Amino acid sequence: MGFFMGNKKRVTFADLLGFSLVSVVEISPRNSFPDICLSQKHPVKPIAAIKRRYFTCSFEQPVDKDDFLERVKRQHVCLESVVCDKVIVRGFVRVLNIAYRKEVSVRYTMDGWKTFHQEYADYLSTSRDGNTDTFFFRIPAPTISQSTCKVEFAICYRVEGNEYWDNNILKNYTVCLVSEE
Repeated sequence: MGFFMGNKKRVTFADLLGFSLVSVVEISPRNSFPDICLSQKHPVKPIAAIKRRYFTCSFEQPVDKDDFLERVKRQHVCLESVVCDKVIVRGFVRVLNIAYRKEVSVRYTMDGWKTFHQEYADYLSTSRDGNTDTFFFRIPAPTISQSTCKVEFAICYRVEGNEYWDNNILKNYTVCLVSEE
């Protein structure tokens, strides 16, 4: 049997059936209902002001430098760019295409390398140019109440049993999480 089974579909508008096509809702000002509005005698105390937190980048985007591709060839790995957001740092990494199997990660710290975290980067399949590959990583905002926090990071590229690092020429890449006062 067919889906329609011989039945035709019909559209009927509300006005043809005697209903209105428009409904009007009147909104009255707050002072029309003084008994349900908060009185000035009992003002609401504001909850502690919510501070807007966001990341700021403290280095020039590597991809904007004239020697970017030379650095990729020389180091085998180079941070391409970073996008700082309110709650996350997103980064792109370019690696020399040495072998099919490879691993890229970002190692980061919020306490001057007393402790660190590691996040693995994802391969971007649209990035193939034959000589290099691009990977994408994320660093989440710390869940701490400090108004300012420095996040340092470096990129690690593992391929064919070798490890290559990009640590911003021994300075580490740094982003800061700041709060507006």
